[in-house]
Amino acid sequence: MLHNQALPGSRHPKFAIIGAGISGLTIAWYLQKLLPKAHVDVFESGRDVGGVIQTTIADSFLVELGADNFATLVPDALQFVNEMGIRDEFIAPKTDHRIAQVVRNGKVIPIPAGFSLMQPTRLSSVLSTQTLSIAGRLRLLGEYFVKPRTSTEDESVESFAVRRLGREGFDRLVEPIVGGIFTARAETLSMQAAMPQFVAMEREYGGLIKAALAKRKSQSRSENSARQATGARYDQFLAPKQGMSWWLRKIASQLKVAIKFQHSLRALQKNADGTWTLISKCDAGESSSHSAIYDAVCLALPGPQAAKVLRICNSKIATHLERIPYASSAVAVLAIQRREIRPDAICFGIVVPKIERRDCLAISLASEKYEGRCPDDIVLARVFMGGAVRPELLEKSDDQLLGIAKKEVEELLGASSLPRWQSLVRWNEAMPQYLVGHTQHMATIRELLNQDPTLTLIGNAFDGVGIPQCVRLAKRSAEHFATLFAPGGTT
Repeated sequence: MLHNQALPGSRHPKFAIIGAGISGLTIAWYLQKLLPKAHVDVFESGRDVGGVIQTTIADSFLVELGADNFATLVPDALQFVNEMGIRDEFIAPKTDHRIAQVVRNGKVIPIPAGFSLMQPTRLSSVLSTQTLSIAGRLRLLGEYFVKPRTSTEDESVESFAVRRLGREGFDRLVEPIVGGIFTARAETLSMQAAMPQFVAMEREYGGLIKAALAKRKSQSRSENSARQATGARYDQFLAPKQGMSWWLRKIASQLKVAIKFQHSLRALQKNADGTWTLISKCDAGESSSHSAIYDAVCLALPGPQAAKVLRICNSKIATHLERIPYASSAVAVLAIQRREIRPDAICFGIVVPKIERRDCLAISLASEKYEGRCPDDIVLARVFMGGAVRPELLEKSDDQLLGIAKKEVEELLGASSLPRWQSLVRWNEAMPQYLVGHTQHMATIRELLNQDPTLTLIGNAFDGVGIPQCVRLAKRSAEHFATLFAPGGTT
């Protein structure tokens, strides 16, 4: 049995949350709601909340340096926004130019209507698309006749897609879409961890097209969205009017406790009575370290950082966390004169197949997706580079990467003049890579965590890289702590 002795004489539990990204802020918010008398401390090594979610306001531009929206198909983030009472501050994507395109032989071509990530739901659009050769289209439609896999072992996204959709369908459609979303190599990306919905379709219906046909009579918002999608279900995304950082700061403003910024975690120790001793150091000029005792600890950190913290107090979990690789990427943001962009290139985003041998993974046109991002005569383009697909590009200087971005925009969009404004951000080891076997790996970590219910790990390294998945895990962790420390609980 665990003993709640963190604060002698106190009846209320004390929690430490390390990290003030979306995961750390979410668990703090829900802990405050579920256990209003609990004491919650949030430690953040940076100067602001958000982690890899960052918004820059420059001149007349609202620029997202990381995620620029969240999906509502997984409902947890939307539910969180509703509980916060700020739903009116979020907007849906524009309706004009709501398509995604893919590069083929140096030209941008619309992704077939109804092709959602890797599922063809409108067969007529597959037959007419110029994205694939005639042979490639026929092979993709032949997915209907491919027998389902009987093995339940994990496989890579490449293995699954080539087996069901053919090599060309994978190379020209699935690989660039996956690379743009996960900045990952499809040949090593876990199907069960990254795209479990398609694994379930194969098991339940026998294939992706069969699943689409079986659901065609459905009038649900989800299925109608899939049939309209061109790569992504854009009608199922939301973004804050004032930017993603506004939302993160709004969460922080609703917390009753002040976040301890520029506080680095130096040591974490499990005590004999079941409590935790946390030693932190303020990096804002104070020279002394600070020690405090907590009933429970939540690490809302990237895997490598969490592993470093746990190396001494829980080496088994640390070892497993160290096995999760991370990819780095760079995002160049260019403000381009709209009159220079070819009309056929105006869309929500462009993904680039690896076989095109270009230097960017994708280009997102932020100005076309959401209102209020820049003046009407400007197109705001975000150019994504590096990732696990092209890690060598990250060795180049900022100026060189900006030069690459300008070249890609010129060749793919038509822009030739210097950008009116530009910026570059590097995200070093920011995207966890869900390698084949990731779900089994996570099951082992959960088993180890079950041995110590006063420790939780949350973030995008575990059950999904998207914002809704991070919110879901953080909320469940808060509910776990609330149950554990509720009157009459096991503490």
